Amino acid sequence: MASVQSSIRIEISHGAFPAPKGAEAFVAYAIASSKGLIPEMEDAARQTLDQPMTFETLGENLRLFEGWALRDLADFRKRCRNNLVMCLDSFFGVHEGPSSIWVGCREAMQSSYQNRVLPKWLNQVLSQCRNDLNVQKYTDPLDIHSRIRGEYSTALQSHWNCNFCMLVHIKNGSTFCAELEDKLRQAREKVTCSLSFSCTTRFTSRRYAAIPTLTLV
Repeated sequence: MASVQSSIRIEISHGAFPAPKGAEAFVAYAIASSKGLIPEMEDAARQTLDQPMTFETLGENLRLFEGWALRDLADFRKRCRNNLVMCLDSFFGVHEGPSSIWVGCREAMQSSYQNRVLPKWLNQVLSQCRNDLNVQKYTDPLDIHSRIRGEYSTALQSHWNCNFCMLVHIKNGSTFCAELEDKLRQAREKVTCSLSFSCTTRFTSRRYAAIPTLTLV
């Protein structure tokens, strides 16, 4: 097995196997899992997060998944989703942190008894993204970091008549969006594919065979 892994990695380093794109990441994950290529398996698992994990996407490639590989990938995806939700929760803080720069919107202060609240438009953006993650199935893409800036811009345009928010946007809007995108990206990266080896027994018509299976925990 070690020699097989080594030969595959040499071929990859020589460019024989280009980086998978789109749904090809699922194929790369399944193959890396079956061959025990742990670093490549983890990299491919992350690349699948931007794609829907459905039977339509997997198609005939579903047969490439051995043992618990498909279930383990789904579990990894769920944990990434949970981490993204926690990341968004941190942006609701108004006393400190990146969102504190938005405190002072007159419309928000007039509609609340509290002195420090987020502008309604920003609160709605963060809430909608968080709610979408909470209710969506693990089969949906986890690409919120690549969409959040567009949703921020659309929401801000509906609030164009607020001098305070426009001024904050001009001064710090780009930095705020970059930090939001970066934090969400990091939230996905922090979820590791910790691996443990277990033995799964498969039955064939001729014999029982103990086959090592990689399990994500």
